[in-house]
Amino acid sequence: MNHRELGTVSEVMNGEGPMNRKGCSLLLVVLTAAGLSAAGPEPKYKAPRTADGQPDLQGVWNFTSGVPLQRPSAFADKKVFTKEEFEKRRAGLANAFRSIATFAPVENVGLDWLDNTLHVDDLRTSLITYPENGRLPALVEGVVRMPGVEDFIVALSDPKDPFSQNLLSMLSTFGAGKKDSHSDLGVSDRCLFTAGVPIVPGLGDNYVQILQGKDSVALLTDEHRRIVALDAKAQLGDRLRSWSGVSKGRWEGETLVVETRNFNDRTLSFAGSGRSRDKVVTERFTRTSKGGLEYTATIVDPKTFQDRVEISFPMARVDAHLYESTCHEGNYSLANILSAARAEEREAAKTAATK
Repeated sequence: MNHRELGTVSEVMNGEGPMNRKGCSLLLVVLTAAGLSAAGPEPKYKAPRTADGQPDLQGVWNFTSGVPLQRPSAFADKKVFTKEEFEKRRAGLANAFRSIATFAPVENVGLDWLDNTLHVDDLRTSLITYPENGRLPALVEGVVRMPGVEDFIVALSDPKDPFSQNLLSMLSTFGAGKKDSHSDLGVSDRCLFTAGVPIVPGLGDNYVQILQGKDSVALLTDEHRRIVALDAKAQLGDRLRSWSGVSKGRWEGETLVVETRNFNDRTLSFAGSGRSRDKVVTERFTRTSKGGLEYTATIVDPKTFQDRVEISFPMARVDAHLYESTCHEGNYSLANILSAARAEEREAAKTAATK
């Protein structure tokens, strides 16, 4: 059918021409429906309410993700993986993780202890939604970025990535450096963990439990506790600082908005870069269905990045229990590391004496 077979607009509206009045009525129905659709999507999901009338976000939520923080260089122009590309990348990362033992003096204990079960479908090529290229923004001059475990795994599976070029050689120095006292070791070796802000999917333990009260919300993992005071009017002094910052929350419709600032300078800002002292993180938790929750976060740190960073990912409600981590209980690692360093020094001295 060509455009003349429908008649002119005037003919159609007057019930004349090739289209009769019945056809005109049908067209009006279609146009009306289209107008309603264009007016906006269907109403968003409305979460059930707590006893205090707040949107109920409570439960244990899993945020395991197969999506990388930064968009891989090979997918610079793509925002979404195909299913085949996604599965191929997942397999490559698993193989890369196993091969770390061939580069560094660590025990290859396999992947059985990692819970990598995906509970949601997400084929995006990066958790970063801004900048538009899915990559971290440029660093402020003088700021350096320290690679994490995920970076080394990506380097093994994507050696052409710009940030990956020097990481493989760094694996050979894993565990190197002086060990004269506890202060020479990292915070994780000393069990000085702190709640990461914002939340970012990692290799495992990607669970958060949300508990709500009238005046506060608690975010629990097996290692961390964050208490969010629902008092947006409370004023914070600059001297009140902590490892995980100070969080204040408020409700914006169906969304819990959490703003965290007043970090100390003992932790990295974000993605291994800078220091956290001037960082401000705004997180949003929105329940999208009975078993779904959308998480977004905006990181603003003018002392580290030249632009803001925005990330986003879905969470799935799961039937699970969280158990408190016991890193401090019976932790012999620190003493063993230091005593092993002293033993190495004694052996080196004996060898030197016999020469």
